[in-house]
Amino acid sequence: MTTADEPPVIEFRRSLGRQVGFLATAVPVAALALAVVNLASGDPWWDGLWLPLTWFLFFYLSLPMSRPPSAGNQARLPLRLTADHLQVAGPGERTLVIEWSNVARAEISGRWQTFLVIEPADPDRIRPPLARWEWAGYGQSRPYEIRVPLAYLSPGRDLLRRELARRLPA
Repeated sequence: MTTADEPPVIEFRRSLGRQVGFLATAVPVAALALAVVNLASGDPWWDGLWLPLTWFLFFYLSLPMSRPPSAGNQARLPLRLTADHLQVAGPGERTLVIEWSNVARAEISGRWQTFLVIEPADPDRIRPPLARWEWAGYGQSRPYEIRVPLAYLSPGRDLLRRELARRLPA
């Protein structure tokens, strides 16, 4: 394989713009829905418009406390795809490096909260080696499963799906 044929390095980062865009869309939609409900029930349309913002802020701010730290709220680079390997921000301050030939399963799961689920064929070949249940978090069902949250990830899940299909051995 020549260097022109090698796939480029793709870095997936958390995007503040996507997060702000979600908030800027969700709060007005919730307020509009409440105003319509108020009008339909005969109340003044502005009655209780502060409630959607309060509920949204409460749930949004309490979300990080509802997940274990290993489930991921990393401020750093969560995912990097190179020609040889996949790099994942691991528990603590580690970065796990998994060669493409060592990936037994990599799929995107979840609808509201999406995760990249990675399962290595040989956990000892991960650099540094992964211990059983080291990445334990919500939804983990296998001892060496790695779940990477994909919330507000840029460049996006569609590109990640295409790249995983292209780079994983058949």
